[in-house]
Formats: sequence, C-alpha cells, structure tokens
Amino acid sequence: MIDFLEEVYKRKNEMIEDIQTLCQIPSVLDETTTNEGQPFGIKCREALEAMLEIGKRDGFVCENVDGYAGHIDIGDHEETFGILGHLDVVPCNASGWNTEPYGATLENGKLYGRGVADDKGPLIAGYYAAKIIHELNLPVRMKTRIIFGCNEENGSKCMQYYFTKKPYPAMGFTPDAEFPVVYGEKAGVNFKITGTVDNDNLIGLYSGTRANIVPEVCEAYLTGSYKQYRESFLAYLSKHHLEGHVEEEGNHTKLVLIGKSAHASTPELGINGAVYMCHYLRTVSQNQLVEFIDKYFYNDCYGEKLGIAYTGLMGQLTVNLGVLNYKNGNVSMIVDMRVPHEVTDEQLTKKMHQSLDFYQLKETHELGKALYVDPQSELIQKLHNAYVEFTSDNVHQPQAIGGGTYAKTMPNCVAFGVEFPGGDNKIHQNNEEISIDDLMKATAIYAKALYDLIKE
Repeated sequence: MIDFLEEVYKRKNEMIEDIQTLCQIPSVLDETTTNEGQPFGIKCREALEAMLEIGKRDGFVCENVDGYAGHIDIGDHEETFGILGHLDVVPCNASGWNTEPYGATLENGKLYGRGVADDKGPLIAGYYAAKIIHELNLPVRMKTRIIFGCNEENGSKCMQYYFTKKPYPAMGFTPDAEFPVVYGEKAGVNFKITGTVDNDNLIGLYSGTRANIVPEVCEAYLTGSYKQYRESFLAYLSKHHLEGHVEEEGNHTKLVLIGKSAHASTPELGINGAVYMCHYLRTVSQNQLVEFIDKYFYNDCYGEKLGIAYTGLMGQLTVNLGVLNYKNGNVSMIVDMRVPHEVTDEQLTKKMHQSLDFYQLKETHELGKALYVDPQSELIQKLHNAYVEFTSDNVHQPQAIGGGTYAKTMPNCVAFGVEFPGGDNKIHQNNEEISIDDLMKATAIYAKALYDLIKE
C-alpha cells in the first residue's frame, strides 16, 4: 500500500520553495509589455519560463508554446492525462494586505500571497503528484502532461491557442476550484454596458479593474464642498460597517468607499464598493447611472431585480458589477454573470434590454459555454473516491460551481480542488492564503486519483 501523504511530506520543503519562486513573480496581464513570445506581458512570460525551468531541473521534457502556454511531460507513453493550471494572477489592491502581496510569505503553517491558492500553489501540487508517481516507478499506461497557461483570469486565450497547436489529453483535471470534484460549471457572460447620462452633480465614478472580481474600492467625484457630503457619507459608512473617507479636491469632493473583494462566481461573499457607493449617492444625486445601479444591483447578487433570477441543476445565476467607469456623462461598465446551462441567451437579453432601454444604455455580450460531465463517469468517480479516502468526507458530493476554469477548454476535463469544504483561501481577495497541511493533503489526493486513473 503506497502512503502518498508520506511521500508528499518528504518533498514539502521543495514544494514550498517552488511555489515561492512562482508567486514572487507578479504575473498580471500587462498589455503595455506584450510582444512576440510574451502575448500577455513580460511578467507572465517570466512565470512561464520559471515553471518550465522547474520541469527541466527535474529532468522532464518541456515545451514553451509561443509564450501562450507550456507543458511538462512526465513519462513517455503515447496516451496522455492532462493536469491544467494557470500562472497568471489577478491584481492586488494597493492596501489591505498584512504581508507582501507577491512575497509568498510562510507564517504559522500557511503561505500568504497572490497565487498561492489561485493557481500557482495548486499547479505545483498537481505537478508533484505526477512527479511522485514517476519517482516511485509505479506502472502506468499513460503519461501525465502538466499544462500551464498565462491568461486564465482574462478569458483563457492561452489554452484556446495551446489546443490549436497540441492535441487534447484523453482526460484531465484542473486544480483550480474546490473539493469535492466539480462535474459542472455555469456559463459565463460579460455584459459590456455603455451610454451617456446627464451629469447632475456627479463628475466621476470609478471602481474595479476586472469583471471577475467583486470590486472593493470605489471613488466618486462630486461638485461642491466636502462639507456638503462629509456628515452624511460618514454616517452611511458607519451604518453599513464600511470603511472610507472624504477628501477636498479644489472646488470638488472625492468620496472613497472600501468594501470587500471576492470572486465574481460568489459575489455574495463580497461587498461591492461600486454598488454601495451608488446606494449612498442616490441620497445626494439625481444622476441616472446612480439610479440604475442602485435600482438593479443593490442588495441583489442573483438578478432578481433585473428579472433574470434562475436556479437550475447547477444552482443560482449570479450577477457582479465588476467594472465601472463614468466621466463627464459617459458610462462604461461590465457586469459579470454566471449562468446555469438551462438559461438561454434570448432569455437573458430580453430582460436586460427591458432594464437598459429605459436609461438609454446599450450592451454587447457573448454567452459562454457551460460544462457538464456525467457524475457517474470513471473520471468523476475515481477523483471523488480519492478525495473521500483522504478526508473520510461522505457528506459533500460531486458538485457544480459558478466559476469558470480551464476544464471548459478541453473534453473530459473537470475542476478538482484545491480548497476544502468550509475553507476560505481568500481567492481574488486581500491576504490570499493556503494552509501547508491542506496543500500536502491535496497533493496526496491528486497522486492517488491520478494513479488510479492511469495505472496499468
């Protein structure tokens, strides 16, 4: 009987060092440094090269696919099992971190830093799971290909490109969600909303940089002295247990409200700075954009006020106002939705237009695809059984989620871990973290599941 957990702990220090190497590279999409061989910017390329160097160090065959993605082959069989992870990360807020955001700091049995849980730490866990099987010289019928891209957080163009150059593995998983195994993922859609509204006393309104994050900070610029707003705004912050402040900017006033970031697939876990700011502004401004946002988004993450609420086999439809830019009457905003597979594009569009038309706002969007793998399939069952073996958890069953992962980019692939039920790795938030013990256990689960799927 192979003790995979013991084998993982033998390699704990090396795993931590490899995660720190990757996480100390701030691999955020940077369109100002895109070039041939680095389509997502220089830091994403550096992360890609760093992961390839780890594979080369260990003696495996590695390939860089034009800077979009890369892979490490462990074993030499023709048939392939894929483990897909991503090296790009979402940006960090300028404040709110207790450690260096890109430090991958080890404290009190946890790693802290952007990417430790999403998705560099889990990618290394998958890599070491395959490496352990190889180093133990276990009999297998498939090689494992560790595949990693640099654009998952902004549309997965990396994997779309990669699979035009390389064949699909026979099956696979991505360690980029939660346990137990995920058999279904909702479709994603971004509604890009534009238009022009009367200024009123609102000069500017700004919040969010990525649609797939609940925006934490919102800034509003208003005509008039700060004395007009200070008392009511601070009282509003206190009432809603929020942080923020008022600044005097010449003859104008700047309001700053700080909510709480979260992943857009679980907007109920965040406090949307833009939405809460507009709820306040509604009391001091007649601006129609403010009215629109407050009317349709305040205290509603599920589209009930928009008339698009739906609960299906994959759960509830979710809504996140992720990006908001307003200046001199010009509106630009992005609303991120995670949509159960039963909902049609026509149903969404009809309801959205009913809300937008009144305010003379326009939209463009493209409904993505949902993912569904038979829960009774060999892939799902063996992944889940490995999870149960190491956790004794028979309560939590295979599930569907709102987040979109690389699993959608190839057939017969699902998300599997790394977050355990009841855990909170603060994905896309300040102080992202992962427990070392959880990481070790996840790696053992991956090794066991992988071996059960590829052994002779």
